[in-house]
Amino acid sequence: MLTLYCLGNPTVKHKNNRHNAGLLLGEFLVDKLELKLKKFKNFKLSNSFLLDGQKCQIALSESYMNESGNGILSLKTNKLSKLDEIIVLYDELDLDLGEIKIKFAGGNAGHNGLRSISSKIGDNYWKLRIGIGHPGVKDKVTKHVLGNFNTEEKKQLILLFEVIYLNLSQIFVSKHLSNLGI
Repeated sequence: MLTLYCLGNPTVKHKNNRHNAGLLLGEFLVDKLELKLKKFKNFKLSNSFLLDGQKCQIALSESYMNESGNGILSLKTNKLSKLDEIIVLYDELDLDLGEIKIKFAGGNAGHNGLRSISSKIGDNYWKLRIGIGHPGVKDKVTKHVLGNFNTEEKKQLILLFEVIYLNLSQIFVSKHLSNLGI
Protein backbone atom coordinates (compact mmCIF):
# COMPACT_ATOMS: atom_id res chain seq x y z
CA MET A 1 0.00 0.00 0.00
CA LEU A 2 1.39 3.38 -1.00
CA THR A 3 1.84 5.61 2.07
CA LEU A 4 2.21 9.38 1.92
CA TYR A 5 4.20 10.14 5.08
CA CYS A 6 3.85 13.85 5.93
CA LEU A 7 6.55 15.56 8.00
CA GLY A 8 6.14 18.45 10.39
CA ASN A 9 6.32 19.45 14.02
CA PRO A 10 3.27 18.38 16.05
CA THR A 11 2.56 21.35 18.32
CA VAL A 12 0.08 24.19 17.77
CA LYS A 13 3.04 26.58 18.05
CA HIS A 14 4.49 25.13 14.82
CA LYS A 15 1.19 24.53 12.98
CA ASN A 16 1.71 27.11 10.20
CA ASN A 17 5.52 27.02 10.04
CA ARG A 18 7.16 26.59 6.65
CA HIS A 19 8.79 23.47 8.11
CA ASN A 20 5.30 21.94 8.33
CA ALA A 21 4.56 22.12 4.59
CA GLY A 22 4.43 18.31 4.33
CA LEU A 23 2.08 17.99 7.29
CA LEU A 24 -0.10 20.83 6.00
CA LEU A 25 -0.41 19.09 2.62
CA GLY A 26 -1.30 15.82 4.33
CA GLU A 27 -4.01 17.48 6.43
CA PHE A 28 -5.35 19.21 3.31
CA LEU A 29 -5.58 15.87 1.45
CA VAL A 30 -7.21 14.10 4.41
CA ASP A 31 -9.89 16.82 4.46
CA LYS A 32 -10.42 16.85 0.68
CA LEU A 33 -10.64 13.07 0.47
CA GLU A 34 -12.86 12.98 3.60
CA LEU A 35 -10.63 10.38 5.25
CA LYS A 36 -10.75 9.31 8.87
CA LEU A 37 -7.62 9.17 11.03
CA LYS A 38 -6.54 6.59 13.58
CA LYS A 39 -3.91 7.52 16.16
CA PHE A 40 -0.73 5.49 16.54
CA LYS A 41 2.34 6.19 18.68
CA ASN A 42 4.25 8.45 16.24
CA PHE A 43 1.62 9.34 13.65
CA LYS A 44 -2.04 9.43 12.66
CA LEU A 45 -2.97 7.12 9.81
CA SER A 46 -5.87 7.54 7.40
CA ASN A 47 -8.15 4.83 6.18
CA SER A 48 -7.14 3.55 2.75
CA PHE A 49 -8.35 5.00 -0.55
CA LEU A 50 -7.81 4.13 -4.20
CA LEU A 51 -5.90 6.13 -6.81
CA ASP A 52 -6.10 4.52 -10.25
CA GLY A 53 -6.54 1.15 -8.61
CA GLN A 54 -3.55 1.64 -6.28
CA LYS A 55 -4.39 1.34 -2.58
CA CYS A 56 -3.06 4.38 -0.66
CA GLN A 57 -3.06 5.88 2.81
CA ILE A 58 -1.83 9.09 4.44
CA ALA A 59 0.28 9.19 7.61
CA LEU A 60 0.56 12.49 9.50
CA SER A 61 3.71 12.58 11.62
CA GLU A 62 3.27 13.34 15.30
CA SER A 63 7.00 13.26 15.98
CA TYR A 64 9.15 16.36 16.05
CA MET A 65 10.99 16.84 12.78
CA ASN A 66 14.32 15.69 14.27
CA GLU A 67 12.68 12.36 15.23
CA SER A 68 10.79 11.66 11.99
CA GLY A 69 12.55 8.33 11.49
CA ASN A 70 10.70 6.86 14.48
CA GLY A 71 7.38 7.14 12.66
CA ILE A 72 8.73 5.43 9.55
CA LEU A 73 9.98 2.56 11.73
CA SER A 74 6.58 2.37 13.44
CA LEU A 75 4.86 2.01 10.06
CA LYS A 76 7.19 -0.87 9.22
CA THR A 77 7.04 -2.50 12.67
CA ASN A 78 3.22 -2.39 12.71
CA LYS A 79 3.21 -3.82 9.14
CA LEU A 80 1.19 -0.83 7.93
CA SER A 81 3.47 -0.13 4.97
CA LYS A 82 6.55 -1.48 3.24
CA LEU A 83 9.51 0.89 3.14
CA ASP A 84 9.62 0.87 -0.66
CA GLU A 85 5.99 2.05 -0.77
CA ILE A 86 6.50 5.20 1.31
CA ILE A 87 6.70 8.70 -0.15
CA VAL A 88 7.89 11.30 2.38
CA LEU A 89 6.29 14.75 1.94
CA TYR A 90 8.39 17.61 3.32
CA ASP A 91 9.47 21.25 2.98
CA GLU A 92 12.36 22.07 0.64
CA LEU A 93 14.43 25.26 0.91
CA ASP A 94 16.06 24.77 -2.48
CA LEU A 95 12.76 25.01 -4.37
CA ASP A 96 10.77 28.18 -4.81
CA LEU A 97 7.44 28.43 -3.01
CA GLY A 98 4.85 26.67 -5.13
CA GLU A 99 7.23 24.18 -6.76
CA ILE A 100 7.19 20.45 -6.12
CA LYS A 101 9.53 17.68 -7.22
CA ILE A 102 9.53 13.95 -6.69
CA LYS A 103 12.85 12.26 -6.17
CA PHE A 104 14.08 8.82 -5.23
CA ALA A 105 17.06 8.33 -2.95
CA GLY A 106 19.90 10.80 -2.54
CA GLY A 107 21.07 12.84 0.41
CA ASN A 108 19.11 14.93 2.85
CA ALA A 109 20.56 18.39 2.06
CA GLY A 110 20.73 19.20 5.77
CA HIS A 111 17.01 18.56 6.37
CA ASN A 112 16.69 17.25 9.94
CA GLY A 113 13.58 15.17 9.24
CA LEU A 114 15.24 13.40 6.32
CA ARG A 115 18.42 12.97 8.33
CA SER A 116 16.41 11.18 11.03
CA ILE A 117 14.66 8.96 8.48
CA SER A 118 17.90 8.14 6.68
CA SER A 119 19.55 7.20 9.99
CA LYS A 120 16.82 4.58 10.48
CA ILE A 121 16.30 3.21 6.94
CA GLY A 122 19.05 4.60 4.71
CA ASP A 123 18.62 7.04 1.81
CA ASN A 124 16.67 4.86 -0.63
CA TYR A 125 13.11 6.14 -0.29
CA TRP A 126 10.75 8.38 -2.25
CA LYS A 127 10.47 12.10 -1.48
CA LEU A 128 7.95 14.73 -2.51
CA ARG A 129 9.75 18.04 -2.04
CA ILE A 130 7.46 21.04 -1.41
CA GLY A 131 9.20 24.33 -2.13
CA ILE A 132 9.22 26.94 0.62
CA GLY A 133 11.94 29.14 -0.88
CA HIS A 134 15.28 30.11 0.60
CA PRO A 135 15.71 33.36 2.58
CA GLY A 136 18.91 34.05 0.61
CA VAL A 137 21.28 34.04 3.56
CA LYS A 138 22.37 30.91 5.45
CA ASP A 139 22.12 32.67 8.82
CA LYS A 140 18.39 33.27 8.25
CA VAL A 141 17.47 29.67 7.35
CA THR A 142 16.37 28.51 10.82
CA LYS A 143 14.19 31.58 11.40
CA HIS A 144 12.72 31.21 7.88
CA VAL A 145 11.93 27.50 8.24
CA LEU A 146 10.43 27.89 11.71
CA GLY A 147 8.57 31.06 10.69
CA ASN A 148 4.94 31.02 9.64
CA PHE A 149 3.78 31.36 6.05
CA ASN A 150 2.59 34.93 5.49
CA THR A 151 -0.86 35.58 3.99
CA GLU A 152 0.34 35.64 0.37
CA GLU A 153 2.49 32.53 0.83
CA LYS A 154 -0.46 30.71 2.44
CA LYS A 155 -2.67 31.57 -0.56
CA GLN A 156 0.00 30.28 -2.94
CA LEU A 157 0.41 27.12 -0.86
CA ILE A 158 -3.35 26.41 -0.91
CA LEU A 159 -3.37 26.83 -4.70
CA LEU A 160 -0.47 24.36 -4.93
CA PHE A 161 -2.32 21.92 -2.66
CA GLU A 162 -5.42 22.19 -4.89
CA VAL A 163 -3.31 21.38 -7.97
CA ILE A 164 -1.75 18.42 -6.17
CA TYR A 165 -5.20 17.19 -5.10
CA LEU A 166 -6.54 17.45 -8.65
CA ASN A 167 -3.54 15.50 -9.98
CA LEU A 168 -2.99 12.95 -7.20
CA SER A 169 -2.73 9.88 -9.39
CA GLN A 170 -0.33 11.55 -11.87
CA ILE A 171 1.89 12.83 -9.06
CA PHE A 172 1.96 9.79 -6.80
CA VAL A 173 0.75 6.62 -8.48
CA SER A 174 1.98 7.07 -12.05
CA LYS A 175 5.35 8.53 -11.02
CA HIS A 176 5.86 5.96 -8.29
CA LEU A 177 4.97 2.96 -10.42
CA SER A 178 6.86 4.08 -13.52
CA ASN A 179 10.04 4.63 -11.52
CA LEU A 180 9.70 1.17 -10.03
CA GLY A 181 9.57 -0.23 -13.56
CA ILE A 182 5.96 -1.43 -13.20
